[in-house]
Amino acid sequence: MRSETYYRDHWVEIDDERLSTYDSMFEWHPRMVPLIEGADVQPGVSVLDYGCGPGGMSMELARRVGPSGHITGLDLNSGMVALAKARAEREGFSASTKFLQWSEDRLPFDDATFERVICKSVLEYVADPSNVIEEFKRVTQPGGRVHIIDSDWGMMVLEPVGADKLRQLFNAASMAYNTPDIGRRLYGLMRHAGLTDVSVKVLCAADTTGVRAPVVRHMVSYAREANTIDEAFLTAISKTVEDAIHDQTYLMILPQFVVSGIVPVATT
Repeated sequence: MRSETYYRDHWVEIDDERLSTYDSMFEWHPRMVPLIEGADVQPGVSVLDYGCGPGGMSMELARRVGPSGHITGLDLNSGMVALAKARAEREGFSASTKFLQWSEDRLPFDDATFERVICKSVLEYVADPSNVIEEFKRVTQPGGRVHIIDSDWGMMVLEPVGADKLRQLFNAASMAYNTPDIGRRLYGLMRHAGLTDVSVKVLCAADTTGVRAPVVRHMVSYAREANTIDEAFLTAISKTVEDAIHDQTYLMILPQFVVSGIVPVATT
């Protein structure tokens, strides 16, 4: 992979072990409900799940739209799409869901195709978030809603690693994140795209059990692949995190910005 495009390429090429991790890591859990409440997903609506991954959130969306609605999942990685299709089959949602692998900037849908577009944890990895939001607006019906959830890595807390070492780690792994501060930028980008009634929430759930520790483990692997920092530093960070999980002194917080806006209805 080229360092200039690694932020995108490492989602195109995913080994089986990391794919398996994502399959379990991205499963839907009731604690995630606040992330999509503002999307107002009602029975019967059509939804695009952009960057659907292995389909965990897509299944919850399918439950909400019911048999009269439809979910279309789009992902860059073919393995993710295969997992999402298998999950839909397993959970009984094959008839109301469709999953596609897609890698082009322009979405493969006509204007005003969907009533909702939902995107979780994706825009930090795209080349131009503003262009993607414009595409979301294009494929959403007037009066429909664009709902985006994303992180802000500059606000991450990881204890007992501490702020200084976390900053060093993130800088060493930075090639994997094209727009790491996307969370704080979403409101302005959505307003600039012409969306109205834009709302912002910041959710800061604390992980004290290690359920989100794969985020740190992947960061270490990115830094190792970049070869931008001493291996002893990475080994020490990994040990600190694993020991803290074992000793119950671990704490991770990665704020999630939840930003939602309406596609305006044209007036005559």
